[in-house]
Amino acid sequence: MKVRLAAIALIVVGVGAVVLVMVGPTFGASPTSKYTTAAVTTGTVSATSVATGTVAASTVYGLKFGTTPDIVSTTATTSGAGGSTSNSNSTSTLTWPVQTVLVTVGQKVTKGAQLATADSTAAQLALASAQATLASAQSKLTTDKGGPDSLTKAQAKNQLSQASNSYKQAKASKVNTNAQNALKLSQAQAAVTAAENALNALPVPTGTQVQLDNAQSNLASTQLSVNQSNQQASQQVTNASLSYQAAKLAYQGKIAPASTATIQADQATVASAQATVNANQAAVTAATLTAPADGLIIAVNLLPGVNAPSGYAIEESIGPMVANCSFAESDISKLKIGQTAAVSISGASTSAVAGTLTQIVPVASSSSGGSSSVATYAVTVTLTSPPDTVLAGMSATVSVTTAAVDNVLRVPATALEGSASAGYDVLVMNGSNTTATPVTVGLVTSSYAEIQSGLTSGETVVTGTITTRTGTTTTTGGGVNVNSLTGGGGFGGGGLGR
Repeated sequence: MKVRLAAIALIVVGVGAVVLVMVGPTFGASPTSKYTTAAVTTGTVSATSVATGTVAASTVYGLKFGTTPDIVSTTATTSGAGGSTSNSNSTSTLTWPVQTVLVTVGQKVTKGAQLATADSTAAQLALASAQATLASAQSKLTTDKGGPDSLTKAQAKNQLSQASNSYKQAKASKVNTNAQNALKLSQAQAAVTAAENALNALPVPTGTQVQLDNAQSNLASTQLSVNQSNQQASQQVTNASLSYQAAKLAYQGKIAPASTATIQADQATVASAQATVNANQAAVTAATLTAPADGLIIAVNLLPGVNAPSGYAIEESIGPMVANCSFAESDISKLKIGQTAAVSISGASTSAVAGTLTQIVPVASSSSGGSSSVATYAVTVTLTSPPDTVLAGMSATVSVTTAAVDNVLRVPATALEGSASAGYDVLVMNGSNTTATPVTVGLVTSSYAEIQSGLTSGETVVTGTITTRTGTTTTTGGGVNVNSLTGGGGFGGGGLGR
């Protein structure tokens, strides 16, 4: 301590020399140091992390005629920026003439309460059309699963019999045609032979060359006609055979059950038609808007007698209220889900509201701070029974106790001298004298330090110094504040936590 006071004296002398050069001499001055002190007490030492933010509703619903409620915003998200969901279907193109509006902005409502109604004529027509489409799809699926009926089978069998008879007739006609053509050809050949014999008869020919030429010409013409006729008969048989084969395949297809692929396609069609019916049925039901939960109406965009807008007709905020804030990276490791918090709300005219940490986003967002950037983390605190004066959008200050020890010895943090690595001392007052006493500390905050050993309750410790100067001659410019040089009001130490 003597060494320390000597150092202070040297500093004072140095200051006097500086003053002498800068502002002129000050003579006859004498410094006097006084201590600020505090008693060692028993109590609580607690560390607190603080952040600012904004009050918001935990969920906001948007309501439209013809659809289920949308979540416009919610704190139930891992992104930290709220979330939104939207429902859309074919009924969104319907027109909804508003009939009644039963709520106003700022009105509290309970779950299931009617909010507004609209004419559902267009929705009912769409529902009837969807139901007819569904019935048709279900009928086809039933038919395909059960296979063809007796009438279909009888018709298929009749068509196969007709094809078979045509094939048989074509074959019989070919046989007859071939026989007839063979006879014609034989007769023409016989006529040529007779003409040749008559021309060559002895001793006197009985025929002429003209007769022979005519017979030969007739034979050639008959041969050509026979060939053409036989080809036509063969082609008719071929065509009848192909028709018969096609009829057999058609018959098998008509009497066989539907394929697995066909059944699956039918089932998909039925499912799609059913979904459309469900959507249209929901649209008819949603011609009356009801509150999805207890809450507060925050927007009404409707007028009776006017078509409803394409956007949200009514918006409702759902509790509990939350405070969304951002904590610095130096604090985030101290925060845990479930910790309690005290939330001071500007403009609410109420004392601090209790809350609980319900979400900590593990992804940092950076904000510029001069030449450097500070990483912050979004935290959501759910308020416990806030008064009605707490409204969305109000500014909030969130304080979270991150560590605390109760019923322990404590001294003001400014009483500590030293560091966490070298150890701490405390100056204990003994009358007008001080004694440097080593202490073991526990939790150290910006306000108090827990003393685990080295002191007893009721002792007086030094928390800082006040240095005054008196003199008979002072130049213009005043005296020098030695506090700024000696660290008045506290001792060096460093390493303290918040």
